[in-house]
Order: sequence, then C-alpha cells, then structure tokens
Amino acid sequence: MRNNSRLLTPRQIYYISTFLFFAITVSTRSVNIQPQSLIVRTLKAFAFSAIPISDRRNAQALRYSLWDGIFCSGMMALSDTFAIAGAVYLQIPSIAIGMIAGLPLLSGSLGQLAIANFLRPSAGRKKYVVLGTTAQSALLLLLAFTGWLPAGYRSWLYAVVFTLQGFFGTYMAGLWIAWMSSLVRPAVRGRFFARRNRIINIFQLVCGLAAGAFAFRQTAQSTSWLFFTFVFLAAGCFRFLSTIMLVKQYEPPPVLYDPGSPGSGKQDRTINSNGFLRFCFATSLMQGAVMLASPFFTVWFVRDLHFTFFTLSASTASMVLGSIVALPLWGKLSDRFGHRRVLLITGLMIAVVPLPFIFTGIPLLICCFNFYSGICWSGYNLSNFNYLLHLSDVKNPERQTSIAMAFTGISVFLFSLLGGFLASRLPMIAVWQLQSLFLLSSLLRFAVFGGLFLNLPHDGNKDASRITDFFQFARRLMDKV
Repeated sequence: MRNNSRLLTPRQIYYISTFLFFAITVSTRSVNIQPQSLIVRTLKAFAFSAIPISDRRNAQALRYSLWDGIFCSGMMALSDTFAIAGAVYLQIPSIAIGMIAGLPLLSGSLGQLAIANFLRPSAGRKKYVVLGTTAQSALLLLLAFTGWLPAGYRSWLYAVVFTLQGFFGTYMAGLWIAWMSSLVRPAVRGRFFARRNRIINIFQLVCGLAAGAFAFRQTAQSTSWLFFTFVFLAAGCFRFLSTIMLVKQYEPPPVLYDPGSPGSGKQDRTINSNGFLRFCFATSLMQGAVMLASPFFTVWFVRDLHFTFFTLSASTASMVLGSIVALPLWGKLSDRFGHRRVLLITGLMIAVVPLPFIFTGIPLLICCFNFYSGICWSGYNLSNFNYLLHLSDVKNPERQTSIAMAFTGISVFLFSLLGGFLASRLPMIAVWQLQSLFLLSSLLRFAVFGGLFLNLPHDGNKDASRITDFFQFARRLMDKV
C-alpha cells in the first residue's frame, strides 16, 4: 500500500532541523565547547584533556585513532543507512535481507576466532587490522557497481560482496579492541570512549544528513542505481582514509607472558569461568533478539512507508543525535558505578525500543523514537564494550573478545534468518505486518533481560553502590548541562 502522505513536510523539516541544532548546542555546551567552533576546537584539543593518558606516544596514537573513527563513521553513516535500501531497490527477498544483515557478523566473528587462536603475540595486531580495512574499502568500491549488472546476477552478487566487506570489517574487531585496550587505562575507559564516540557520532550525523539532502525527494521506488553508486563509492573512500590513519597509529609492543608466571593461568580461568560465559550468552541473545527485527525497520521505512532518502537519513540522524547527547552521561556513570550497572539499565531500556513503532508511522514521531533509541544504545554499547574489556583484560584479550564475538555472530545470524522467515508470515496486529515482528522482538528482549542479564557477574566494588546513589549522581550530572 502506497502512502505518499508519510513524507516529511517542509514545516516538519524545519522543526527537525531546529531541534537538531538546539540539541547539538546544548550537548556541546555541557563539555564547554562553543557550538560555532565545535569541530576545530574539539579536534584540536582531542576532547580528552581532562582524561589522563599514559604517555606521549599513546596520546598521539589516540589522536590518529580519533581520525580513524571519524572517517569510519562516515563509511558507516552511508553504508548502514542505505545498504538495506539498496537491497529493497534490487528487490531482494526478505529472507535474503535477513541473511545480508546477519551473515557478515557471523563470518567475521568466526574468522576473528580463528585468527585469535593462530595469531603469534610477537607479530602484533596492527598489520591484520590494516589488511582488513583495506580489503573492506576495496569491496565497498566494488559494491557500488553491482547494481549495473544484469538483473539475474546483480541481487546475489550484491549480497555476496556486502557480506564479504562485512567480514573484513568484523574479523579484525577483536584485534582492534585489544590494540585500543593497550592504549587506554581501565580506570578512564568509560569517559575516554564516551568522548571519542561522541565526536565520531557528530561527524556521522552530518554525513548521513548530507547524503539524504543529496537525494531530497528520492525514494527506493523512484531513484536510480546512480545514487547508490555514489553512496558506496564515498563509503569506500572514507574507509580508505581511516586505513591511512590506522597505518600512522602507534602500536605498543606486545606484552609476552611466561607460561610459568603467577598470572599466566588467568586467561584460561577467564574463558572457562561461568561469569564470562554468562556474559557471552546473555549479550549474544540480546543482540539476536534485536536483529530479529532490526534490519526490517529500514524495510518498513522504505518499502511500506515510502520514506524519501532525506526522511530516512533524518530518522537515522536522530538516533545518532541521541547518542551524542547521552554519551557523556553514560561514560561518567560507567566509571563511577561500574559497567554492569549501566549495562543493566540500558538493557532494560532497549527492550522498550520497538514498542512505540507498533502504534504509528508518522515520520516526526519516528525521529523522536529513534532519538530515545540512540540514548539507549549509546549507553549499552559503551558499557558492553568496557565490561567485555574488564572480563578479558589479561595476557591475550583478543582471544576472549573473539569468543564473545563468535557467540554474538552465531546468534545474530540465526535470529536474522528467523526474522526474514517470519516477516511475511506473522499475523497482522496493526496497520503493517512488520509491526508484529517489532512486538515479538520486544518480548524476546524482555525475556532475555529478565532471565539472563540480572545474573551477570559483578564488576568490582563499584557495583555494590545503591541504585538510588546511581540516579542521584545522574541527576547532578544532568543539572550541569
């Protein structure tokens, strides 16, 4: 059913633009940055002046890491926003869209696990990370031309190339995480990665809105493949620029452990401990419950609601904006009260995310819902990342990280396929059939949270504080904004 009235009107665009400007202004003032000189002053100061970094070489490496993240966020703003829209344009079936969403993470996480087991500690991690990002940039450039092939081949080739670029972008994630953990002290990781992610998200917001403005009135039904060609070419160039920054980034020498040393058995105890396995199982099932419906939000926007690409970009940008506004708060709460406490609160908030989409398809309201979603996911991803580092911060952290990623990859792939299978088979409970899938995803998230998240292991004395202290501290932080 076509409903062209569900496009953003000029008045709604004005309201959204005013809201975005106001929110960015408020969020930047919270860290004493003037809005008119946000990019220059933030990047010049690296935004980490109040966070102690171990030495000068590490500080320089983290500056290159920021630029790597900025260019990588440009790639993600384009590829993540328009990848599913490209699949809809090529008329790829729902089951294949679920495969596109889940297979890159599955293949990449299994490849990551294999590399972690065969990697020589003395060889370092940098060359493997650079190899993966170089291959990903080349495949994104290739992806730009798949839509020009004959109709019988282009859909499946698009799926294969997209899966391969996702594999090369994922297989080295554990190595990159271990590389970054060697540069940042555990005591300040919450604040550091919160500020880093905030700067990166600002660039991602600008990039996504610029791409949407480029095709202001275009939809997946009315555009040509030329638009997607420019999108994926730009994404490949952004990834290539991030690779250059990674090449310049310093890697500390690997710490080699004597097998007979007192701490040499800690890694095996970590991997085999019930706490680590409970964490892997709980977070992987939560990601699976999310991915049951996550790819089909874009399908719903583009195919059913007939969003223009600017409307689609605005809805994505509102989620990024929510992340920008909330990250400083989550970073301070995580360092003060522990990563587990923030993970529990944001895990419960994430379970609520799909419910409002069941009742409306109005673009302005969807932007508001996505703003809330960005607030939730910024805290969840930050605390999940730091909690994983807390559990695996031993002699070979890439191995523990790869095990956690393998759990997540398998879960995401299976649930994505299940979502693709159920997307056209669930009963209709509202206006659109996909809204039934959103409800099922929310129920599964609540079940995973209640059954598994509450039993996650504690992460030290910080987690023993009362929940009232947590919210009182959060209120004091919000009063400073």
